Amino acid sequence: MRSALITIALLATATIAAGQAKQFIPVEGATLKAKFDNALAQGRNNASGGRFWVGYQFEVRPGVATDFEVVDSAGGVFISMDGTSMMSDSRYETRELGLFFLYEVPRDQFTRVEVYNLKRNHEFSGYPVYWAGRIGNDESLNYLKSIIDSPSPEMNRLADSATSAIAMHDDARVETILTELIRRPLNEPLRSRAIYWLGNTPESTAKNNLFTEIIRNQQESSEARLSAMSALAMSRSAATLPLLQNLYETMSGRDLKRRALTGISRSDNSEGAATYLIHIAETEKEFDLRKSAILALGKVASQKSVAALNNMIENEAQVELQQQAVIAIARRPKDESVPVLIRVARSHPKMPVRKQAIQLLGQTGDERAVALFRELLSK
Repeated sequence: MRSALITIALLATATIAAGQAKQFIPVEGATLKAKFDNALAQGRNNASGGRFWVGYQFEVRPGVATDFEVVDSAGGVFISMDGTSMMSDSRYETRELGLFFLYEVPRDQFTRVEVYNLKRNHEFSGYPVYWAGRIGNDESLNYLKSIIDSPSPEMNRLADSATSAIAMHDDARVETILTELIRRPLNEPLRSRAIYWLGNTPESTAKNNLFTEIIRNQQESSEARLSAMSALAMSRSAATLPLLQNLYETMSGRDLKRRALTGISRSDNSEGAATYLIHIAETEKEFDLRKSAILALGKVASQKSVAALNNMIENEAQVELQQQAVIAIARRPKDESVPVLIRVARSHPKMPVRKQAIQLLGQTGDERAVALFRELLSK
């Protein structure tokens, strides 16, 4: 039965993708440029409203998820993403993506670039779509690079979307392309976005070294340094943990330190991460960073972190930090968090901490929480 349901689901998504493609107008040409030239010639002559799209499919690397929806058992959509965002999650990967360029005839130029999941229906604002088919990495990457390299201010407005599309390609050259962009004197928003997209590519010592170089360079803008720290924090490699710890200890600036803590919480070395975050939670002099370390502990898959959070809930002198530990516990799986929250809600000596636990229990939808509320109301 399960295999039959999977087959039906795959057929359904394939039908959606095929149906979407049938709405497109195919264009001929020996190269991507020739196809675009033919699409522009047809569109200028035939597109009503003076606007039309030109699109093609490209090779998407594994794990990329963009423009998708996750529907729960009750039919409710609880995650939705579009082409401006990307996550690396094999559960939701979208391997059939298309790049779509909106052309405006009165302005004689492309004005938008979108990445859309071909397995979802899109209206394309009611404008026709000229379809160049599946394009190889060489042509696609070179075309996207030409947008970024263009001296035209109009084309430069599309550079951020082109950069994100480059990062989604399944090609070994992506890291090199993004690294070259980052080392250029680009305008700051685009450079920081290139740093972000490089952070989303597969694990690499070279790119982590680049991020570290930017973070440590005080001549860099604060935006670039923060982007580089966030990008480095995407690494889950156990080998990156000592580097993040060192950056936390040697870099000044609360935001840099907070992003380092986030990266530490993601480490595959969960025991090492828990040990370090406990140390920061207990010894850091800056109150807000103590709170950040406590919250980060809630993300670490370690019984050591659970024990430390429980200890903070019971024995920490400052109520606000006890409440922060309750929030951190609530972010863990329900089998770990709900029993702790129930215990705190029932018997913690400090009312603000009990209220915090009750509030978070109300967000779980767990039957054990419902039973507790009935019990408390009956008293």
